[in-house]
Amino acid sequence: MRSVLVANTLPYRASEAWIYDTVIAPAVVDLRRGLEEQLVQLRPGARVLEVGSGGGQLAVDLATRRRDLTITGVDLSAAQVARATRRAAKAGVGDRVQFVQGDALALPIDDAAFDAVVSVASIKHWPDPARGLAECARALRPGGPLVVVEADRGCRLEDARAFVARWRMPAPVRPLGLVLFRTFVAGQGLDLDDGRRLLAALPLRETSVERIDGTPGVLFRGTRT
Repeated sequence: MRSVLVANTLPYRASEAWIYDTVIAPAVVDLRRGLEEQLVQLRPGARVLEVGSGGGQLAVDLATRRRDLTITGVDLSAAQVARATRRAAKAGVGDRVQFVQGDALALPIDDAAFDAVVSVASIKHWPDPARGLAECARALRPGGPLVVVEADRGCRLEDARAFVARWRMPAPVRPLGLVLFRTFVAGQGLDLDDGRRLLAALPLRETSVERIDGTPGVLFRGTRT
């Protein structure tokens, strides 16, 4: 049976979308620390693109905090798109938040259509991260921020353990969860050198790459030239 753990470029099936949404996604909120604060500083009426929008948690949270934003989420998984669409409708933001099925390597998006592009815990699923990030930059208007968060391949054991402890799973199976996270999630994530190399190839200025304190995550960002 195939699984996104070992075939991580394949789209989530409905069962995998449910497991991620129910068990893991609540802990991912910590990886978004600081990211949402940057996005809520956007100009009034800004358009935001989320690449790899999953179950729609970030898009819905952001739309709830900023009632003037319009947000588009793109995800390869039809199951995740359906789940995210239901979440936006339930939160009452479905008029400003839409989710579409699409490939990060060929975004169904016009050039320079968005004021900000964000991606959280998705890039490890892209067959060609450099090409996907080039697509993200293509979608950005000049002066717009690109913000990417991913599991840190060089994360500390204690940060990984604390992260897995927040998964919604029985305590006795968390050691297995830690092994799975370090092997198949962080193990397929990025490190600081990856981030610097990927950003250097993009039409960006004011780039930065940093670990997210207290989490097994790495954040890299830049501004479209």
